[in-house]
Amino acid sequence: MTNPNWNKTIIASTIAACGLMAPAIHANDQYEIEISGVVEIEASGGRATDGSANSDITLATVEMGIDTAITDHVSTHILLLHEEDDTNLEIDEGTITLSQLGGLPIEMTAGQMYIPFGNFESHMVSDPLTLEIGETRESVVQFSSGVGNAYGAIYSFKGATRNTGESDRVKGFGANLGLSVEHELFNLDTGISYISNMAETDAIEDAVTDAANLTDSPAGIGLHAIVRKGPLTVIAEYIGANDGFDATDLAFNANKAEPAAYNVEAGYELSIFGKEATIAVAAQGTSEAQALDLPESRLLGAVSINLREQTSLSFEWARSDDYDVTDGGLGLSTDMYTAQIAVEF
Repeated sequence: MTNPNWNKTIIASTIAACGLMAPAIHANDQYEIEISGVVEIEASGGRATDGSANSDITLATVEMGIDTAITDHVSTHILLLHEEDDTNLEIDEGTITLSQLGGLPIEMTAGQMYIPFGNFESHMVSDPLTLEIGETRESVVQFSSGVGNAYGAIYSFKGATRNTGESDRVKGFGANLGLSVEHELFNLDTGISYISNMAETDAIEDAVTDAANLTDSPAGIGLHAIVRKGPLTVIAEYIGANDGFDATDLAFNANKAEPAAYNVEAGYELSIFGKEATIAVAAQGTSEAQALDLPESRLLGAVSINLREQTSLSFEWARSDDYDVTDGGLGLSTDMYTAQIAVEF
């Protein structure tokens, strides 16, 4: 059956994307639809590990979110995503959320989403190495809640990997637990997350020898802490397997690989030419992740300026050091310079 509000939603989405009206509209008297999104254009240049120069201009990201509040306790979320040279236009997320289950502060979210394994907050233009190794998109059923300063979630999913001889069933699960504290001197957000099978992360799933016939599937652990004090924000995060994969599944230097990544960065808010701005530096790294085509270490610096409302211009320098030749890498360094203009609506 055709949705009578479909045309109205499409028209409102188009108008909102052009910046001609606020993104929140009423499709009828019963529920509200909110349109949001971001467009990012990037120009980059640098030298590859073989010493050759390269540069590019890309439509790095186009995202459009459609969030609908059906009632006070029923909502839906759809996210469309396009990334040039990476992701053709697709439905990146699609979920239904039911809140206040049984009159308690509990939400159930079902559908395709990025599970709460890792935090991945960053001031940089490029994704942190923790995200590169830990980001996981699955179709899940999740229960979440927040009580006082604490928040958490548990979830279950089928996943695309399984051990040899294992039945094709829903078997993956995970959880996260966090604490958010607001103090007169500082704000703190810290948490721990767990996934039952680290091979289900997007990067490792693509890197293992045979995702449908694993010999072993270790779990994964994530830790993060974010401290804000005035204009200063400090981020620390770790993501990694809690044991090694069998070498036939994922190897490092011909032995069992136990991939992990970290990100430590600091950002400072200030005014540049009367515009709000942020300068940031970061140190990132991985261990036993050469098979994932990730560097062993990376240093970054970035500055971002709010040119106009919802419009930012960012510059980033990143130096990446590959794994040594003895570990299967090239042992070389690369420098990459990126400029990005982004508009949110």
